[in-house]
Amino acid sequence: MLRILEHKLLAPLFQPIITLQSGDVLGYEALIRGPSDSPLHSPLLLFKTAQAFSLLEELELLCRELSIRAFAVEAFSGLLFLNVNPLVLLASDHPTGMTKQLIAQAGLKPDQVVIELSEQFQVEDTELFVNAVKHYRDCGFKIAIDDLGSGFSGLKLWSELQPDIVKIDRYFIDQLHRDPIKKAFVRNIIELAGNTQSLIIAEGIETSEELLTCRELGADFGQGYLLGRPYPTCQIDPIHLTQLLNIDTEIALSDSLESILCKTPAFAEHTPAWEVADFFAFDKQLSCAAIINRQNEPIGIVTRSLIQEKFSHKFGHALYERKSISHCMEKSPVVVEKHLSIDHVSAILSDDENDDANQFFIVTEQGKYYGLGSVRKVLKRISENKIQLARYANPLTLLPGNVPINAHIEKLLKCELDFTIAYLDIDHFKPFNDHYGYSKGDLVIELLAQIIQTEVKSPHDFIGHIGGDDFIVVFHGTDAYQTSGRILSTFEQRVRHYYQPEDLSQGGFTATDRLGAETFYPILTLSIGIATPNIAACRNHHDVADLATAAKQQAKKISGSAIFVNKRQLPETVQVKATQLRHQP
Repeated sequence: MLRILEHKLLAPLFQPIITLQSGDVLGYEALIRGPSDSPLHSPLLLFKTAQAFSLLEELELLCRELSIRAFAVEAFSGLLFLNVNPLVLLASDHPTGMTKQLIAQAGLKPDQVVIELSEQFQVEDTELFVNAVKHYRDCGFKIAIDDLGSGFSGLKLWSELQPDIVKIDRYFIDQLHRDPIKKAFVRNIIELAGNTQSLIIAEGIETSEELLTCRELGADFGQGYLLGRPYPTCQIDPIHLTQLLNIDTEIALSDSLESILCKTPAFAEHTPAWEVADFFAFDKQLSCAAIINRQNEPIGIVTRSLIQEKFSHKFGHALYERKSISHCMEKSPVVVEKHLSIDHVSAILSDDENDDANQFFIVTEQGKYYGLGSVRKVLKRISENKIQLARYANPLTLLPGNVPINAHIEKLLKCELDFTIAYLDIDHFKPFNDHYGYSKGDLVIELLAQIIQTEVKSPHDFIGHIGGDDFIVVFHGTDAYQTSGRILSTFEQRVRHYYQPEDLSQGGFTATDRLGAETFYPILTLSIGIATPNIAACRNHHDVADLATAAKQQAKKISGSAIFVNKRQLPETVQVKATQLRHQP
């Protein structure tokens, strides 16, 4: 133990803490391992040994020093979570200001650090402990209670410390989805956190079922091997997290760049700078121009303000009139390909760190200069599209509503593109909404929306929210039935988490119906009607809607969750008219 402390033979590891709704990284908890060739490699044995030989404080301070330094060197993003033993804080000779000093030396700020205080250790002098924690908070640190539920007086500690963050002990997370008692505890902890403005981290998430249940119960963040193991360096895989959390990315704006392009002529790199300056002086409307090489490839960009700055200088003309424009241009412009959509270009522009030339960007076609784009026009078009999207989106799920649904179907009919439409409707939703309240009803609707967006994998398929518990999916491939089956199966499994244990055990609940009679309502199920319209004969979106509605009504006649495939390709009104025409002399 003394050898480890003297030679600082400890290895800090960092485990990510993930936002369960977005997949973003909140921060990393610093963990410690002893030498790999030593029995003290295990942190449990390491700290027990230190405590047995009265070296706990020395070990804690060394862990803190090495963790802070490694966090800064590796340039981790987000917050640094440091474990602090409450008993060490209460030691009479505990050095004050040490942590703040270490953080300052590493180039970090106190508000980037969270002090984790484990509830496993019983604190006798509560008042002294609260004052010690207050000192850390006054320094700017955030405070977290670790292992809530594993120790002696969790709720009392919570009440007195008023922490920023509460970490639920892994005992409650293990097999949470199978244990109604654990689920009740976690639900109440999360509700209490909401009332006390504390954030919740669920620790020890190791299975997708535990992850889904934590998110459905309202946990803010998660930590565990499923989301990321402890590593010396950042090992986060954003794509893995997106797939794991089934995050729906924002609806893309597919507008072409053509609408915001300016076909401004470019200057060759050897063009004299004075000639370009004269061109700007002559054309008052010109704000920017691209500079290209002999292969018509963009190598730079020059703006009116840049050229004026060069030539307005006292010796500007003397310095630049004999030089080529390549000496005056901005050499790191943003260059994008013509085929990219506006939302894609917006993401590229957001990542660009060059503030001097970020008002314009160059557009190419297969690497050759094509035109110039304006950042201002991109932002304007995005704002217009967002407003349009928000105007017609369902406010609960933000999925396209009736207007874009109908417009999409009309477009497919006009272009004569084959498609299959699925109409999804939750059975017995109104009694559930009345019995459990509209808030829980909204959660079920959001659940179905999330499942649909997860299972409908093709970017060419269209998802719409008609309203209430009714959804539409327009499929362009041949997997409508298989995808609908997955949606139905997943919904049946996950909707059970939204019931009280007593209702779940009896398969539903009893409530008064509209006529005042006591009626039993089973666990929510899903009805899906599928239809493949005859695009040559369907006149408009009303005909398609009639087909889909008829299929859904047939599905609802079947007991329990069901999928009904409508073999008719025309609504009855169109079929009757077609029959009459055939029988006319």
